[in-house]
Amino acid sequence: MFLILKKTVGIVNDQTKSYFVNKLQGYDDLIQDKENKLLEIETQIKDKEKGIKEEETLRANNQNYAFDNNVIDLFNATKYQDQNIFELNKKIDENFVVNYEELIKDFLTLCSDETDYTFCVNLRGKFDSDTIYKLKSMLSSDYEAELKSLLDTKEYKVYEAFKLVTSENNIENFIDYLDQLVTLNDPKVRILVGNKSENYDHLSNNIETVYNEKIYRGIKIVYKNKVYDFSLSERNV
Repeated sequence: MFLILKKTVGIVNDQTKSYFVNKLQGYDDLIQDKENKLLEIETQIKDKEKGIKEEETLRANNQNYAFDNNVIDLFNATKYQDQNIFELNKKIDENFVVNYEELIKDFLTLCSDETDYTFCVNLRGKFDSDTIYKLKSMLSSDYEAELKSLLDTKEYKVYEAFKLVTSENNIENFIDYLDQLVTLNDPKVRILVGNKSENYDHLSNNIETVYNEKIYRGIKIVYKNKVYDFSLSERNV
């Protein structure tokens, strides 16, 4: 228990990280190809717009109202570009195929149980506002004695661990320390999705599905202050 309480956060093992990373490494080239094609499309549009502006200036000077072929060229180019984007999105749909429900199930098997979390919550619960005020007003010697009487052996070991890492031993800092332990042992797994109809809450009582409009495809898993990204989002475009 002492070793568990000294850790700052449980880390999912390297083997699992490699498993998840390997799931997505095949998409790197596809994303790069998407960026290159979008840049090419943007350049083509700018060139066409520049040509149209030059033609409009020439027609205004000559009072020449002949039909502007550049407009047709721009329409044709736009249709071609839309087709490219469609084909690119189609490739993403075909290749970005991950069974996210199975991935989440695998992830859940690697999450720690709730024993530590329950212990931390119960320990923090012993310090209500009245108890904190009482301890805050005590002398140092009385403060230590009061904590020994308030906490059991395992709980007092947490206080001893706190004293090893703090430069200022007071009740406010100890409460902050306990709050951090609660957060770092929280079993809640938040799944960020880009589709409002997508939901994974049924997989576990500890799962909370949250819609995120910036996600284009895939999911992000938020667990114990860490983010595991299995998505395409605005930062990829």
